[in-house]
Amino acid sequence: MPEEVDKYLKNFLKAMPSEDLYFEAIHDIMKDLVKEYIKRKINQNETIRTEIMSILEKFLESKFKEYDALARMAKVTAEIGLITAPTSIKDEAVSDLVNTFRKELEEIIKKTF
Repeated sequence: MPEEVDKYLKNFLKAMPSEDLYFEAIHDIMKDLVKEYIKRKINQNETIRTEIMSILEKFLESKFKEYDALARMAKVTAEIGLITAPTSIKDEAVSDLVNTFRKELEEIIKKTF
């Protein structure tokens, strides 16, 4: 009988979450509380809130310019490929080039809009 109780307790303790799980949970809760505190302070200060919005707009604008530049570079690369390709394989080169960059271009366009 004591062996069964001992076995039951060991199995019960194995099934319990480890202390790491509790530390992670407390860490996540603390992060959430810090976020809420910072949000409250930002919303109380109009100057900081306005400055953050301005910075965010500039950041988004720069990301848009980055994606635009990537798209333009892809276009120039394709044009260079077409210029340098022999006329006998241009059609095949165009098809291969389009297929190669289609996914990347679609992602750039999706991110841009």
